[in-house]
Amino acid sequence: MRRRPIVKSLLYVLSASVVISAGRVYVSHADDLDNGVNNTANAATVNTNTTNSAINNVLGSQLTADNFISTISPIAQSIANSNNLYASTMVAQAALESGYGASSLTKIANNLFGIKSFDGTGVKLKTSEYNSKGQAYSTYAYFKSYNSLMDSLQGYATFLTVNSRYANVFKSQSKDGLEAATNIQKDGYATDPSYASKLINIINTYNLTTLDGNTSSTNTNTSTTSTNNTTNPKPTTTKSKKTLATATYTYGNPLETFQLSSKFANYNLYTHVKDTTAKNVTGNWPGHLKAGSNVYVDCLAVRTYKGASTTWYRIKTSKNAKSYWVSAKAIDFPTIHIKEYNGKAKLSHANRGLYSNVFNSQTLAKSLGSSNSYKNQTFSVNQIATYTYHGKENTWYRINVSKLGDVWVNKMGVTYIKAEKKIAKKKATNKKKATKKKTTSKPSLYSKASGHAYLNNYGKFSLYNHIPGNYKHIQKTAWSQVKVPKDYKVVVNLKGIRTKYNTTWYRIVLNHKNYWISAKSLLFY
Repeated sequence: MRRRPIVKSLLYVLSASVVISAGRVYVSHADDLDNGVNNTANAATVNTNTTNSAINNVLGSQLTADNFISTISPIAQSIANSNNLYASTMVAQAALESGYGASSLTKIANNLFGIKSFDGTGVKLKTSEYNSKGQAYSTYAYFKSYNSLMDSLQGYATFLTVNSRYANVFKSQSKDGLEAATNIQKDGYATDPSYASKLINIINTYNLTTLDGNTSSTNTNTSTTSTNNTTNPKPTTTKSKKTLATATYTYGNPLETFQLSSKFANYNLYTHVKDTTAKNVTGNWPGHLKAGSNVYVDCLAVRTYKGASTTWYRIKTSKNAKSYWVSAKAIDFPTIHIKEYNGKAKLSHANRGLYSNVFNSQTLAKSLGSSNSYKNQTFSVNQIATYTYHGKENTWYRINVSKLGDVWVNKMGVTYIKAEKKIAKKKATNKKKATKKKTTSKPSLYSKASGHAYLNNYGKFSLYNHIPGNYKHIQKTAWSQVKVPKDYKVVVNLKGIRTKYNTTWYRIVLNHKNYWISAKSLLFY
């Protein structure tokens, strides 16, 4: 019963080496390679034999415009994941550049992306370019030749990696494949003024974003090498066998600012999260920055490397500065005090944002809407958060909006807040005391919770069968007795507040069993 999926996978791999037999005038887009300096950086993907026009063309007649997407997608997805790229953008470019596999360049040279050759080798073809006014003109250029379509897909990934101008096409710089498609035109991959919109149309038409999965990128950097040993006698991939780090990205608000810590200068700036790609460029801290200086933060990454997790942030030293990644230790975060609350709040006419978290929190605050859309409406308040930032006290309320769920709004966006009376007044004193005693005797208050969270510094906290203080027989479970998920992602199914100490606890699922753990050990995105 297991043979059919295996055979299907082999067909996918074999299909990636085909060449289209139909001819079509090719339109070139990949214009340069860092002035030609690095055009032989990965010789394993280049074939300089221009006379061999039938390389790996066995299945060419089987590849059509109708099956191009389904054939290329699984191969592109694997290569994209190994190189921190979006498969949706890769497949869309392959389809657009090759005319869904029917271009002359694809037929002759297995070149899906129009990547040019600057050493006079490869294939010389007539191509169309666009001038600064958006007008098309014809010219001739040399294009790289590949042994197979799989080599072409890997060659595209290598092309973007060795060219620093395309840094913001990777997962660590673009929030999704659609943004990557926009960025790759901005970076000069194509002279066609409609290039990005064409890519986005292909992505949407074929729902290619499903190839990208979540924002987690796993880099094993297992690049494909050429089988043409006559042109490449020396192996070129020995340096790329290092296992790279993985990262899970969460995007916040581009206007959110934080202060640099006193030791920020001890940490490097990187174009990508450290060790998530073999090509990572470091940057320099501007000389005017000092401890306490503000930086803009718009993305968080949880980096996993050799079993250890660390937190990283993407920052800008000014609104128009280049984005870099830096360790969380380079940033100071205000201490936020959160307490449970039971009341009502009426939103004012002030146009204030509604966010997933409190502004200036370590988990970042993603914009979910505006209070102006709900002005003069009253909502239930379940938490209040206070903290001091830049010497100013900030107050935020967590309200429940029917279509959005729990969201945070700044005090400035609220007209008034009113506490609800928990205990009804009673005439008899003894009944009043009994009622009060009953409501305060509960060691913990519970509420429904659902979704996922990520374990963070979990080794500092214990696993319990109940929230401590609730029952006499509390049992601890050692971490060595449970299997921690590789991605540190766990299911959350119940929330509890330990009333005596006002601490928050969550019940999580590990190995199909429920355990209680302090909220301080979890990160929510």
